[in-house]
This record gives sequence, C-alpha cells and structure tokens, in this order.
Amino acid sequence: MACNVINGDIGTVFELTVTDCDGAAIDISAAISLEINFKSPAGVVVNKTPVLSTDGSDGKMKYITLAGDINEYGKWIIQGVVELATGKWSTSTSHFYVDENI
Repeated sequence: MACNVINGDIGTVFELTVTDCDGAAIDISAAISLEINFKSPAGVVVNKTPVLSTDGSDGKMKYITLAGDINEYGKWIIQGVVELATGKWSTSTSHFYVDENI
C-alpha cells in the first residue's frame, strides 16, 4: 500500500480487497460484517467499520479517516476482516507510513 499520509489527516481513503489464495477477489456483497483494523506505531489496534467500495462483488471495502484516526507518526499496519455466512477471513496485512506534521 503506497500512501502519503500526514499525522492528523482527515479524509484519507484506505481501500482493501479481500482475495482468495489465488489472488481472485471474493464477493463480499453479502457480508455480515466488515472491519478494517489499524495498528499504530505504539501497538494500539483500532477497529473501524468500512463500507463497500462498489457493490462488493469485486471484494473491495474502504474506510475514510475521521478526525483523530491518524494521530501518530511512524509505521502503521492495516488489515481487513470480513464475515460471510460461510466463514470469516482476514486480508493480508499491509503497512503505511505517517509523516510528522510541521
């Protein structure tokens, strides 16, 4: 995930795609729950509720940051979780860096 994020940013879009082991998108349109977890450089994990980016057939979900979401500079880790009637899966983890505001 290549993203230029500054500490305190509001409105940054984080989009994740849920895929199977072969890299094919999983249809998440009938998801029971969606979650995107953010782990700060200090190790604090915060769960956010994303929305589907489209109709969900492409496996894409997104979260748009609010005030206070990006509150620390350094390396962050992000991971999506989706629950369907047939099971619950997590995406691979990705990371992004937050730069200090001047």
